[in-house]
Amino acid sequence: MKKIYAVALLSIMSAGAFAQGVGPVAKEKARDLRSKNQTITPSADRVEFYTNEFNDCSEWAIDNALSNGFNQFVDLQFECGTGLTCGGFAPIDAINSTSAANGYMMVDSDEFGGEEGGAGIENCWFQMVNPVDCSGHPFVSVSFLNQYRMWDGGSSDGNEYCLVEVSRDGTTWPSPTTFEVADGFVDFGDGDGPVQARWEIFPEMGTQDPVSNPTEIIFDITAAAGDQSQVWLRFRWKGTWGYAWFVDDLTFFDTAENDIRVDDYVTYTDYFGTNMYGYTAIPASQSTEVQMAAEVKNIGYAEQTNVIMTCDISDGNQVVSDPITLAYTGSDTLRAEGYVLPTTVGTYDVTFTISADAADNNTADNTATRSFEITEYQYGRDDKTYASFFPAAAYTDNFISAVPFQFFGDGTITAIEVALVAGDAGAPIIASIRSFDDLDAIVSSSEELDLNPAFLNDGTDGEVNWYTFILEDPIDVADGDGFVAAFESYGGSGVRMGESIYTPDQTAFVYGDFGNAGFDWYYTNETPMIRLNMDPSVNIHSGSENTTVNFSLSQNMPNPAVANTRINYNMNVAGSASFKVTDLTGKVVFVQDLGHQSAGEHVFEMNTSNLAAGMYNYTLTVAGETATRKMMVK
Repeated sequence: MKKIYAVALLSIMSAGAFAQGVGPVAKEKARDLRSKNQTITPSADRVEFYTNEFNDCSEWAIDNALSNGFNQFVDLQFECGTGLTCGGFAPIDAINSTSAANGYMMVDSDEFGGEEGGAGIENCWFQMVNPVDCSGHPFVSVSFLNQYRMWDGGSSDGNEYCLVEVSRDGTTWPSPTTFEVADGFVDFGDGDGPVQARWEIFPEMGTQDPVSNPTEIIFDITAAAGDQSQVWLRFRWKGTWGYAWFVDDLTFFDTAENDIRVDDYVTYTDYFGTNMYGYTAIPASQSTEVQMAAEVKNIGYAEQTNVIMTCDISDGNQVVSDPITLAYTGSDTLRAEGYVLPTTVGTYDVTFTISADAADNNTADNTATRSFEITEYQYGRDDKTYASFFPAAAYTDNFISAVPFQFFGDGTITAIEVALVAGDAGAPIIASIRSFDDLDAIVSSSEELDLNPAFLNDGTDGEVNWYTFILEDPIDVADGDGFVAAFESYGGSGVRMGESIYTPDQTAFVYGDFGNAGFDWYYTNETPMIRLNMDPSVNIHSGSENTTVNFSLSQNMPNPAVANTRINYNMNVAGSASFKVTDLTGKVVFVQDLGHQSAGEHVFEMNTSNLAAGMYNYTLTVAGETATRKMMVK
């Protein structure tokens, strides 16, 4: 099994220390991942002098290192055409470019590696048949759209490359056996000496990292192409059983003198600067100071001084970053402190605007907008949009999705809300609050409910019908606390939930058979649509009740059970009691006669180390009445 990013288990800081540190940590990344989707509109102000939408594949020559005599590589090739999709173990979506219907390029490493055993080193490319005339263009940039996810050996080993290379004669290129930018300087014999002729497209990415679909990449290739009458471009892939890489909409344009742009990372809760999660719905009781941030790039040829970010909030407030200087091709993150979230319920927009001393030659990419909602009671990290549905339709085992939350003021968690999109009527479902330090430790849980299809969503973005689970024991919180909201399905009933916007590594989690470790906790980059409710008068959707006339039976803790678990029950009258555990086929795997029990609270401690990992039912019988719950064993 591949495409799971293994990380070492880290020590967990205390729940009150989230501002400086971590929170829950999972071993690996779940394999059921999808790319972030976005539509790219090229900057209207730039002066383009060559475009290619890959609508004519005869304009491109496809080749690889093996066919050129380098036998250490294998026979994977790019494909050119329309409607190309990738296959293999974990296919990613095709490119979402506006001209995709005209054609695009794709290298499907996943399908090839799966067919060939995944051991060979792939090294292939496509290059222009005819050159581009860059005469009279002293500063030349290229842009192109990409869809890509990095595998990189499964451990970010630095051996996977997406490269763009330049030739001045169509035959002299950087060596096909080297891959570093530093090894991509070429002497074309025209008196200029060695010039940079290679650029790495995704140098900062690691295993399992996705890009927005599509992502526009811009390189200033002046060193090799400026004022040249003939310029050929080549795109090259090197890896071993990766995912896939799509390319579309190539453009040559004049590099502007002064051109800075807002890049992908734009946020009003700067996780990478503060470790504060990205909240989209925030209860008024949790108002706190936030730090806003935006990544900026200099895509002009002049150094840019006094680059600042101004954040205008629709409540009339404004915060401004400290100024920085951006060198030619430089990038950095601007951050602005001092904004305190409002306490008035409503939706607020933040407009991020970047500027510099020099007037920008292209202001179309100097702004970005984000929105957040102040609520009375609801606390969420999704934006009510469905990026995907989890788990995959073919997955039938039990699973848990979990979203950590931090608290900045006093309040009480009374319920958990989940956006469900599928499931059989009567399917057993449950929600719980788990420890910020330990995903296995349940602090409080709801009653187990029988799924009611009337509360399912149709997967359309916008209004969400939240399935509400009231906690049996509400949880009081204060500034500095952290807890994890979790939803659990016992499997086999087609239960699926919504997943929303991208979230960084180790900030959202799933439990199930999603990776090399089998049933275990994994982190995911799609935010499970799970919210907290802090409303003291919240109403629950109807479900099953594990209370009888003679006794009540609680959920085992911890659940999943690792070696031991504790089961509480409360007897209203004295009487004889017995306990049994069955697997999902109904086979009895454990039985215990508890004898005569007095009225009141009781605790049954059970050793689960002899049980195989999986899902079980446990049943308590008192004076002829029974109640059953489900538990998971790791």
